[in-house]
Amino acid sequence: MTREVRQERRMSIRRLARAIEEPASTVGAWVKPVCAGEGERGRRCPVSGDPRLRGAVRRLCCAPRHETFGYRRIWALLRRGEGVYVNRKTVWRIMHEEGLVRPKVWRRPRRPKRVQKMRPRGPNAGWQIDMTSLTLSDMTPVFLVMVVDCYTREVVGWTLDRRCRASEWVSAVRMALEARGLVTKEACRKLTLRCDNGAQPCSKRFVEYLGSMGVRGEYTGYSAPDDNAYVERVIRTVKEEEVWLNAYETLSEAREAIEKYVNHYNNERIHASLGYRTPSEERAAYVTLAAA
Repeated sequence: MTREVRQERRMSIRRLARAIEEPASTVGAWVKPVCAGEGERGRRCPVSGDPRLRGAVRRLCCAPRHETFGYRRIWALLRRGEGVYVNRKTVWRIMHEEGLVRPKVWRRPRRPKRVQKMRPRGPNAGWQIDMTSLTLSDMTPVFLVMVVDCYTREVVGWTLDRRCRASEWVSAVRMALEARGLVTKEACRKLTLRCDNGAQPCSKRFVEYLGSMGVRGEYTGYSAPDDNAYVERVIRTVKEEEVWLNAYETLSEAREAIEKYVNHYNNERIHASLGYRTPSEERAAYVTLAAA
């Protein structure tokens, strides 16, 4: 309306501002031309209003593998693929108005979960295996592999060695199977062993060993340590209550200490998740209930 009054009466911006009692800068912003006309100085019509350009930008941003591209990459793709030559700021303006610009505070998208949390209904149904490292007093690294029964939270197998090959993982699983009396394929038929996507559990030797024993192998999702939560929590407990409190001079000393702690953990340490019973008491209670 202000623009129409100014055009009809040919009033200056200052005179019109005094008439309506508004600042001259505000009135100037109201009546400035949208496009550059004859005899008028004004901003050129932005190219970003072209619907064909907007459609091309939207199509490139929504194409597969382009969801994370910024405006510079989209600008380059417009030149390469579409043959459209515009300013990069124009591309940014279109993407900003269309809601296609990534926010400044960007959070890494989570992968969809591949597996559900293990909820076995009894012992020897769901196990988890993982590895951690510790150092001796002379800074020699050694590697601890642990196998945990998810129902009783019991450490059923473990190895501690200077190397972390598939052989050490196989040894830990073998110890667990022999300790539970699972030495035939029929006995292992209902057992699932979950591990992460490391080099050792994905190795040919480890996979072939599980197949020869009849154990069903299962992998966690990528970047999903909570899929292996039971064994991860046990390893943290071992570090907090044993490893971080002591300094081991030799590998044999470390093995002896870990063996003592595993016996303590299985037979003496109570768990809130088990109703403040020990893992061995939880297994004995299940056996008693199953026999009744």
